[in-house]
Amino acid sequence: MFLNFTFMKRYYLIGISGIAMASVAGLLKARGYEVAGSDQKTWPPASTLLENLKIKVFSPFSVENIKKYKPDVVVVGNAVGRNNPEVEYLLNQNIPYYSIATILKEEFIRGKKAIVITGTHGKTTTTSLVAWILEVAGLDPSLFVGGIAKNFNSSFKLGQGQYIVLEGDEYDTAFFDKGPKFWHYRPYVALVNNIELDHVDIYKDLEAIKFSFDRLIKLIPSQGLLVINQEDKNIQAVMNQNKDLPVTTTTFGLKNGDYTASGLEFKNDVMVFDIFEKGKLLTTVSTGLVGSHNVTNILSAIAISRFLKIPLKKIIEGIATFKGVKRRMEIIGVKNQVTVIDDYAHHPTAVFKTLQALTTKFPKARLLVIFEPGSASSKRRIFENDYIKSFKQADVIYIYKPYNPINIQAKEKFSNQTVAKALKTAGWPAFAFDDMDLLLKNLKTSVQPNDVIIIMSCRGFDGIFAKIMEIL
Repeated sequence: MFLNFTFMKRYYLIGISGIAMASVAGLLKARGYEVAGSDQKTWPPASTLLENLKIKVFSPFSVENIKKYKPDVVVVGNAVGRNNPEVEYLLNQNIPYYSIATILKEEFIRGKKAIVITGTHGKTTTTSLVAWILEVAGLDPSLFVGGIAKNFNSSFKLGQGQYIVLEGDEYDTAFFDKGPKFWHYRPYVALVNNIELDHVDIYKDLEAIKFSFDRLIKLIPSQGLLVINQEDKNIQAVMNQNKDLPVTTTTFGLKNGDYTASGLEFKNDVMVFDIFEKGKLLTTVSTGLVGSHNVTNILSAIAISRFLKIPLKKIIEGIATFKGVKRRMEIIGVKNQVTVIDDYAHHPTAVFKTLQALTTKFPKARLLVIFEPGSASSKRRIFENDYIKSFKQADVIYIYKPYNPINIQAKEKFSNQTVAKALKTAGWPAFAFDDMDLLLKNLKTSVQPNDVIIIMSCRGFDGIFAKIMEIL
């Protein structure tokens, strides 16, 4: 049923400080609506984005916020629970409320062809890359992504072209809609980059996650396109249940698929490799991205671009000029010959691939990784053994306490002490800390010229970035 939002001029977003909510706020303001929101506290990059957009943020949550602003419609973020005081008020007052996904579908996807980028890893980078290739080709796409795409200097864009490129999140939609957000996005093109166990706070097992992707690919129209990683066994398991799906399917992989790569070289901070299309050399590309995981991200973007009939010259130009995404192996400073890098990685596979890429980029440097378990899954012990394997690519490992592990039983909670002890037993210098000052004190005595410090956290990590630059 079509929801007519044309009369709604004042939007209010509860939980506005998440990057997805801030991006929706930006899209709504770009569309011409009045926008405000609330949160318990704000942090970059969303806080910076909202400040630049001059969007009012009320803090903390309070019924008085809504009474003062008097919104026509409320958007409820998926991190907002049923016991939020503002939620109670809008329910009692019968104020119209919707999820992010519904607003995106009705306000921004309707009437366009949606390119939905999904998978456990690589969504933000690949979404930004695909949108940039379309931009370079003059197609003026709209964009919604869970990070700051450097080429756009934003996490959103309201374009006039026929395409909208969205990061498709498998996380649940809202307290009143527990299905994944990407079920709402009406994909014309859908990419499934990889499928792994994640979000264990809402998915009971890997089969439940595979089911969410199974439902997603069934939404693609027959004239659309499904792009899948040929080398991912969990994707293949989903596809085995959809052999009669009447959708064009294109595959990619480092060695197997319609689009493959070969001849990888890394020099002068540029990665160069050949692209093959159905076994025949298509072109050679160069990119400032690094790591095998970014090779697969690029392959998937090429597969989508070829389906959209973008000229090969524009595809190559888009890849070469793509600047990446903030908080993805982002160098935030160099001081006294020590390089400090900010990275969002929190899933053990992302940690592994990021560290693997950094050993390529800095082959002669010691890698000192500082990890904070901040996501709902990383705060649980389910991935402890996987983290131990992932961290073995670093030279020194600092593991901080889980961030705000409320509602997690002690027996299920991630133990930084356990992981550090296992790494030490295996011969790696690893340290567990519950106190930021003690961590920084140890780091200061350990760091050496030409070291690379990698900070891995999915949140602001209590301003550790500035504190490290100070002690250097």
